[in-house]
Amino acid sequence: MAATPPRWRALHGDDDEVGWPDGPGRDIVVGLDGSADSERALHWAVREAVLRGTGVRAVLAWASAGPPQDGSRPPPATSPEHPRWTAQWILNEAVDRVRAEEPYARIVARTVFGPPVRMLLAEADGAEMLAVGARGATPSGRMPTGSVSLACLHGAPVPVVIVHGGGAGWEGHRPIVVGVDGSASSQVALAWAVREARLRAARLRVVHVWTPPLALEDGTGAAGEELFRAAELFRAAARVLLDDAVRVLHGPAGAGVEAEPVLVRGGVSRELISEAARAQMLVLGARGRGGFAELVLGSTSSQCVAHAGCPVAVVRGTAGGAALEGPKVLANRQAGRPGAHTPVL
Repeated sequence: MAATPPRWRALHGDDDEVGWPDGPGRDIVVGLDGSADSERALHWAVREAVLRGTGVRAVLAWASAGPPQDGSRPPPATSPEHPRWTAQWILNEAVDRVRAEEPYARIVARTVFGPPVRMLLAEADGAEMLAVGARGATPSGRMPTGSVSLACLHGAPVPVVIVHGGGAGWEGHRPIVVGVDGSASSQVALAWAVREARLRAARLRVVHVWTPPLALEDGTGAAGEELFRAAELFRAAARVLLDDAVRVLHGPAGAGVEAEPVLVRGGVSRELISEAARAQMLVLGARGRGGFAELVLGSTSSQCVAHAGCPVAVVRGTAGGAALEGPKVLANRQAGRPGAHTPVL
């Protein structure tokens, strides 16, 4: 039987220090489809919900219509109603297995009719987050999902966590890794990662990956000492960007979290995947600049979601949102004065 994850401090005691909205009572929505990875996502979400003091809504979408039944007996396999029964059976089986291992779980299970992506996005609207498995049921399975997980990354209005089968994501000694690139989106991701690290009593690794221009890599743009000096200038600029990103963590916003800035040279996807191999979660912003440009639509997120060895959270910011805030900003926000949501980064 799985152990109950630790409750770090009060469940919501320090959230205001990072400016990420609490949303008490907001469920974590989990998309189920009968696959092993979606069931692992439900396990993950149940443990996450304990830390946040909320519940889990397990949703299975099915897309075959049929006439209503009285529920007294299953329809014949040739009946157009049969997919409704199949969906309910798949959902109940998965939820019962998770409840057997996680007896403290607060799960509401529901089936919905409609295209899986559209229905999951509708369910996630206003939720704490959406958790989905990295891979759905295969085309030969009863309820195939195709690229539902990736499609949810494109359209979800809330953070989306892609849970992999390779790791449970709850190894207490492993850090939370967040990628930053100087963009507003990565500030939002950093704020979310700080809260996650605090809830889990985990270390935080704030990673900036810098890639020098190709001319410096292949040696065609400069020679000898000039090449070395040019590379050092790029590295120094990357260091300044990273230091600016983590500066606010030295104040109240970072209280209770052990944060380590990490500067890495290389390809963005490759280095983030490497960092994720030693992490319990990788956190990325939904939009970035430089190496993270058009993250959701580009190759970085696709590569990280496909190959990271831990759950990957893609965090989408909102207006007035979740950037880390300093004490003056926090005081203004709590007093309802103008400028309450101005980030200090």
